[in-house]
Parts: sequence; structure tokens; C-alpha cells
Amino acid sequence: MARITGTSAANTLTGTSRSDEILGRDGNDRLYGRDSSDDLYGGDGADRLWGEAGNDDLEGGTGNDLLYGGAGHDEIEGAAGADRLWGGEGRDDLEGGSGADVLYGGLGSDWLEGGKGNDRLAGGAGADVFEFERGDGWDRITDFQNGTDRIELDDVSRAEALAIIRTARQVDGDLVLRLGSETTIVIEDLSRSQLDLGDFLL
Repeated sequence: MARITGTSAANTLTGTSRSDEILGRDGNDRLYGRDSSDDLYGGDGADRLWGEAGNDDLEGGTGNDLLYGGAGHDEIEGAAGADRLWGGEGRDDLEGGSGADVLYGGLGSDWLEGGKGNDRLAGGAGADVFEFERGDGWDRITDFQNGTDRIELDDVSRAEALAIIRTARQVDGDLVLRLGSETTIVIEDLSRSQLDLGDFLL
């Protein structure tokens, strides 16, 4: 695996046709993985990462980053900052980290977790899983496909899930779920009668 490292300036770094490790370091960088399965790390700054072809690992680092997986099974993490994550084609894993993030799975059956902060999540096509835990903040699912997509609640029992469903509120066509005082999940365009335990991974 080739290692390509930037400087403290704003870099544009492009991988080879083989598997690469690309590190942007400081500055507002642009990283391109190209072919094969690559590891891209933005570092500090507002970075732009494109995994392109292959099964890639992308991590934004600090700053408000944009990460695009491209084709393949990609693992994408925003880390700190208000990040935008796009899975692209394939079955992708997206994790926002801290900050107000926007996650879009794209094509394929994807796994999305906003993390801390007030996040917006859209799975796109496929059977997607949206994961939440207590303390995540105020999150919004914008394209939940009832009967296809699932919600995973960490450390939540079956009885607790039933209570969450029972206490869900309908607000202007959206369904609002509460996981304690610090976590709210808004599911757009879903009625309370449509939600049951079959929509959860427990």
C-alpha cells in the first residue's frame, strides 16, 4: 500500500491504481482515492474526500468536511465538525461523529449513524438501518421506508422500545420519538399507526 502525505498547506492528493493511504494533514485538502481500496484521512481543515472505486475507508478529521465514498462497500466517518457524508453506490457504513452532520446513503443497503449533534439522515435506495443512542441530540430521518428500513436503538430493551412507540407524537405529518431528555428522532412523513416493533432492530 502506497502512502501519500500532504503538508500543512491546502493539498490536492491523488492515489494510484493500487491501494493507497492518503493523509491530508493540515489545510483544506482534496483527496482522491481513484481505483482499488484506499484509506483517506483529511486531518485538520475543511476537506473534500472522494473514495471513488473500491472498498474505501474515509475519515474527515476536524473541520467541516465533505466525504463521498463512490462505488464499493465504503466506511465513512465525519469525526469532528459539521460534515456531509455521501455513500454512493454499494453497501456503505456512514458515521457522522460530533457536529450537525448530513448523511446520505445513496444506492444500496446502508448503515447510518449521525452521532452527537443535530443530524439529518437519508438512506436513499435499499434497505437501510438508522442507528441511534441516548445523547445523540435532535436527529431527523428524511426518507424512512416503512417495511423496508429499520431503526436500531443501542442499549434499548424490547419493553423500552414499546414505550417509545407508545409515547411517540404526531407533529405536522412527522413522527417524533424520544429517547430520554437529550435524544429526539423525527421521522418525516410517517404516521404513528405505521410504526411497530417490526421497524426496529433490538
